Amino acid sequence: MTSLNDSVAFIIVRHPFERLLSAYRDKLQNALPNSFHHKLGNIIISKYRRTKNSRSPRWPTFPEFVNYLLNEIHSHHELDMHWTPITNFCTPCQVRFNVIAKFETLDEDQKYIIEKANIGHVVAPQWKNSGKGAKTTVDLIDDFYNELSAEQVRNLYEFFKYDFELFGYSVREFIRSGTSTTKAPSSPKKSHSID
Repeated sequence: MTSLNDSVAFIIVRHPFERLLSAYRDKLQNALPNSFHHKLGNIIISKYRRTKNSRSPRWPTFPEFVNYLLNEIHSHHELDMHWTPITNFCTPCQVRFNVIAKFETLDEDQKYIIEKANIGHVVAPQWKNSGKGAKTTVDLIDDFYNELSAEQVRNLYEFFKYDFELFGYSVREFIRSGTSTTKAPSSPKKSHSID
């Protein structure tokens, strides 16, 4: 029997703005009819859509979703886990993770975790990008974030600041993406050690 002390604790993180866009696309743009997120999308549209016409999408636009999210943050409402910062519900400061894997390097990171846990005889690396053939979130990220104002981007950064800092991500390219220019917040020079 293997003791808990011999186990490998790991977390998989992703660039906060990529994670947010991915959640938006999955949960709101592609919401199943009559699902919780489909109903939430209708609420967001009714509250944040300024003009409706035949060309308006049947789901909230990304700026509408961001307005909703920022308002929820400002009102201190509990957020859906898909757009809550990772540090709010799984903080490396409270859980002693052996490995922080990144979505961007998951192919090699999962091999490292399997090797470190000494379970290669039981588990094989299996991560696959399910979006092959279609445009991925990474392919579309500039398009979506260019729809936001610099103030929206700055406010999102402030909300996700600890995810950016603890996991070593940069916000600079997104600050430039906003529809109006602003000074980029200083990004961390290196990721913080959890040892």
